[in-house]
Amino acid sequence: MITGYRFTVFASDLARSSDFYENRLGCVLSDVTELGFTATRDQLVVTVEGGAKQRKLGKSWLAEAGLYITIVVDDFDATFADLTTRDAPFLDDVNELPNGKRVTGLADPDGVLYELREA
Repeated sequence: MITGYRFTVFASDLARSSDFYENRLGCVLSDVTELGFTATRDQLVVTVEGGAKQRKLGKSWLAEAGLYITIVVDDFDATFADLTTRDAPFLDDVNELPNGKRVTGLADPDGVLYELREA
């Protein structure tokens, strides 16, 4: 039985990643060292470690993404409004799925994809 989870992503520029997770995604940063940090918002916990090689993001970078994280939110409107106020880098407009739920996406500076999905 899986009793928990944690994501670790690797950053090529910790300052840029710190700005994204804290100021764009609205996470609280903890365990901050010169090697990385932990970003937390509600039940989302992401460990970010430095040392990654910066990728060139080409036209197919969405298909080349190494990690795709879905964030399911109970109040899509409030979360989307908060992230919009924070100038989060959305990749597309809000789309409606066949089941009527809404979804949109954003990416961190190294191309880790986050899908914001209505519960």
